[in-house]
Amino acid sequence: MGKRRSATEVAAVRARLKAEFVSNLSSPGMALEDMPLSSTDRCQWRCLAEGCGHQWPARLQFRIRKIKPSGCPECWKRRNRAPGPGESLAELNPALARQFRSNLSRPGRGPDTLRPQSHDLCEWECAQGHFWLATLANRTNGRGCPDCTGHGRSPFECNVAMLVEAASGLTVELDYRLRLPGRREDRFDLYLPQPAPGLLIDLDPEWTHGRPGSLERDTAKTKAALAAGLDMERIRSRGLPPVPVHGLAHHEAGPGVDPEDWAEAVGVVLRGRGLSWRQLTSAETTAAFTKGAHLWQRAVAGPEVSAVDVAPHLEEEFVANLTNPGKSPDRMPPGCNDVCLWRCRKPDCGYEWKAILNSRALAGRGCRQCGHARVGAANSRPGPSESLAEVNPTMAAELIEVVGHPGWTAFDLLPTSNKTCRWRCPEPHCRFEYPAPPQRRTGQSSGCPRCARRRTVAARVRPKPGKSLQDVHPAIACELLEVIDEPHLTAKELRPSSVKVCRWACSKPGCPGRWEATPDQRSRRGGTGKRCPVCHPPRKSRTQP
Repeated sequence: MGKRRSATEVAAVRARLKAEFVSNLSSPGMALEDMPLSSTDRCQWRCLAEGCGHQWPARLQFRIRKIKPSGCPECWKRRNRAPGPGESLAELNPALARQFRSNLSRPGRGPDTLRPQSHDLCEWECAQGHFWLATLANRTNGRGCPDCTGHGRSPFECNVAMLVEAASGLTVELDYRLRLPGRREDRFDLYLPQPAPGLLIDLDPEWTHGRPGSLERDTAKTKAALAAGLDMERIRSRGLPPVPVHGLAHHEAGPGVDPEDWAEAVGVVLRGRGLSWRQLTSAETTAAFTKGAHLWQRAVAGPEVSAVDVAPHLEEEFVANLTNPGKSPDRMPPGCNDVCLWRCRKPDCGYEWKAILNSRALAGRGCRQCGHARVGAANSRPGPSESLAEVNPTMAAELIEVVGHPGWTAFDLLPTSNKTCRWRCPEPHCRFEYPAPPQRRTGQSSGCPRCARRRTVAARVRPKPGKSLQDVHPAIACELLEVIDEPHLTAKELRPSSVKVCRWACSKPGCPGRWEATPDQRSRRGGTGKRCPVCHPPRKSRTQP
C-alpha cells in the first residue's frame, strides 16, 4: 500500500482539480468540495493548457492517482503525435538526437518524427559507447547514461571540491548522505567535517535547480537540515530565487558552471566564518583540476565494491534493471536501491521476481519459490521422538519409499506428513504396493486398499444374526467339511444362498459319500438340492426309441 498523502498534498491536489472541474455527471449539483478524493463519480473536466480548453469525462478517483493520474486526452495525443515544423527532437535537441539508436515502442519513429517529451522507450548510445534503454521524456529531462553516472557526483562538483580543498586546506567530502527525521536519505554536494560539527554546502546551478518544483524541494530539504541542528549553506546560480528559509544567507555564483567561480563563492562562505582561504596559482589550479578529473574517473568507473563482488551469484540471476535500464549489478554498489528483475538459476525452477538490489546483496534474499520449498521441507522434518518410525513403527515397517525425496526414510517423516509415499501390505497372501501420504493412513487408520476391499466383500456376504446356514439348515450344516477357498469359514459364517464352493460329507452312518457343492445348491427346494451322490445317485436320462 502506498504512503498516505499529507494534508498539504491533499490540498494541492484539490486546488489543481478545482481549476479544471466543470460538473459532476453522476450526481448533478454536487460540488468538488463535497466529494472524497476516492469518489468514483464521473465528472466533466476542462483542460487549462494554453491553446487547448478541451472538455472530457473522467472519474475523480482516476484523476487523483499518485501513479499516472489521468489527464486531458487531447494534450496526450498532441504530445505523442508527429511533430510539426520546429517541434521534433532533431530540431530542438540535436545533441540528444545524435545519441538516438532505435525506437522500441514505435520502431518507425525517430528523432525527426518524435517530440522531446514523448514516452517512447528508445535505445541510446553515449559518447563512451555504452548502450542503454530510456524513455525520450526521461532523456529530455536530464537522465543520462547509467554507466557514465558518477553515483551522486558530477565533474563540476569534483572540480569545485578539489579547488576548495587546495585553497582552504580543509578536507572536503563529496555526495555526503544523511537521513533526516521524517525524510528519506538526503544527499549534500559538499561536506567539510572540520571544524566541528562540520558544514554542509549544496551547489544549485540553474540547469538542475531551475526546473519546476526544484525550489520547493530545496526549501523542504534546507528546513529539515536546519531543524535537525545541522550547519548548512546553499550557493545558488545568479537569477534563481533565494530559498525562503528564515536565517539562511543567500550566496550566488555563475551564471554557468565555471568551477573556479563557484569555488570562490564557497571561499566567501568560509572567510565569513573566519576560516583560512588563499588564492591559488595557475599550477595549483591545474593540479586541483587534475585531481578532480581523477576523482570523476573513479566515480564513473563504478563503485569500488560492487554488488557482484559481495554476492557473485547475482550476475547469473540478473535479468534487467527496471529503475535504470541498462545498468547491471557490477556497476552498482551493494546498497543500491534500484528495483531489478531476477531469474532463479536452478534449472528445475526458473522463477522470475522483482526485488531491490540491496535486499539481495546485503540482506541475502533469494528466490521466493525456492524459499517456500525450503521452509516447507524444514517444517515437515520431525523433531526428536516425533518421526513416523518412532511414533508408529508398525506402519513405518510398511514404507518402501518417499516419492520425490530419494533417500528419505520413516525417520524423516512426521506421522501427519502429506508427502506421497509407497507402501507394501504386510499380509503374506497380499503384498500389494500402493501410494498414500502418512497423514491419510494415520488419520483414518487406512491400510492396504486391496485387503480393505476383500474385507468389505467378506462383510457384505456374511449372514445376519439367525440367517446363517447353521441357523436355517442345521442338517445341511452338519455335513459341511470345509469351504475350499476359505477354509477358516464355518457354517455359522455362511449364508444359505452363498455361492462359495464347499466340500461335504454324507451324514448317514457308513456312507462314504463326498462331494462338492455350494450352500446355494444344497439349500434349494427345501434342502433337497445336490444331495449325497452315493445315497441319491443321479437318474439316467430316458432315451427316445
